[in-house]
Amino acid sequence: MGPRILILARGYLGSHMSAPGIRATAQARVLAEHVPGAQVTLAGPNEDFEQPADGAYRVTRWSARNLLQLTAAHDVVISSMLPPHIAIFYPWKRYVVDLFSQYAMEWMEVGMQHYEGRHRDAWAERTRAVLGMQLTLADFILTCNERQRDSYIGMMTSLGLISPRVYEADPTLRRYIDSAPHGIRPEPPVPGKRVLRGVRPGFGENDRIILWNGGIIQWYDPATLIEALRLLNRDDVKLLFLGASYPGIRELGKGVRFQDAKAIAARNGQLNRTVFFEEGWVSHDEAKQYVLEADISVCTYFDNMETRYSHRTRFVDLIWGELPFICTHGDVLAEEVAQEGWGLVVPEGDAPALARAIAKLLDDRELYARCRANLAAARPRLQWRETLKPLIRFCMETGEPISPKWERLPGLAQRLTAYTARRAVFNLFDRKLKQRSERLEAAEKKERLRQERLARFAGGGSAK
Repeated sequence: MGPRILILARGYLGSHMSAPGIRATAQARVLAEHVPGAQVTLAGPNEDFEQPADGAYRVTRWSARNLLQLTAAHDVVISSMLPPHIAIFYPWKRYVVDLFSQYAMEWMEVGMQHYEGRHRDAWAERTRAVLGMQLTLADFILTCNERQRDSYIGMMTSLGLISPRVYEADPTLRRYIDSAPHGIRPEPPVPGKRVLRGVRPGFGENDRIILWNGGIIQWYDPATLIEALRLLNRDDVKLLFLGASYPGIRELGKGVRFQDAKAIAARNGQLNRTVFFEEGWVSHDEAKQYVLEADISVCTYFDNMETRYSHRTRFVDLIWGELPFICTHGDVLAEEVAQEGWGLVVPEGDAPALARAIAKLLDDRELYARCRANLAAARPRLQWRETLKPLIRFCMETGEPISPKWERLPGLAQRLTAYTARRAVFNLFDRKLKQRSERLEAAEKKERLRQERLARFAGGGSAK
């Protein structure tokens, strides 16, 4: 009998998945196939999912009501954010936190978009508290790249988690924290039915298609791309922004960047002529058809700390589909694009340079073919069964974790208390913001009704 493994997905499962759900589903598949005797349960926050056809693992819904019951029934619990409630099983369970983003920096960007003043400060304090709690609760930690791993090791050191005992047991710390990059789809990239040319209004048979593969969040820079297309001034080049509202993630979606991008395209006369927006979220299965039909992909963003530590999971489907792409410099995958020859890298905010890169990648057939060949060569090492080897190894181990639980227990108690307090403070600010918004909305509605009454009265007077 192998280990009973529970994967708690923090994003939606099923057809309309974003990166958290895709990653959790891949983990379930790989662990079921590569950990001998493993009984794997994949749990998500939504109900509209299907069981795998081959029955390799079980899919269920998790909520506050059944979380403790699910945890009690399993030996290993894996999540990108471990719920604090399961700490009551800390002495007996093996916990894995999958920190596939540098959340301190990512959530700093989210806070800048959604909160102000002391509310934003409370958000930042809550972020620090939850990360400290996650790192202390976990027996094993995954990241998506080596930069992320280095940053989290620094945080772990400051929390006192890298003790002499831990370092003596493994000076590399790979048995405590390791990198597991986002993998690619297992199926080969075979084109299917068309979804753009001759199907979607505005896309002709001979058009060259640029795909922005994903949503538009605070840290992305669509304005530079739209300006580059204006400078390029080619009616045969069409850009599609694929995705807007993230499924099951309230903080992400149609925010300031998305609205600004649409406004810029409209002002330039590009909207629905050369620049198009997908307003919803395309299903995971259908998204691959957009990748396979596009000529190139472009993703532009800002050179900041979020970028430095990021691992752009939207690039992974481009590698799978052997679709050459252009990106901004600054992150790990941008370095790989330059080193591996997957496409071109441009400076932040440089629209003329981006316009030249787009023209080159679209029109230089020799460069294009070379990029496609390089992408095809990268596909084997990015299969999920390869990238998740550190997680497979941990789940197959039966001994005590490299960081003794008793050594982390005092810090865990302290950090659980700190997180509870910081969350309460943040929620208080959230409630006040909601109440203020409701009052403003009520006042605006009252004023609209007053104006409507005045308009009707004036219209009646004129009629007389």
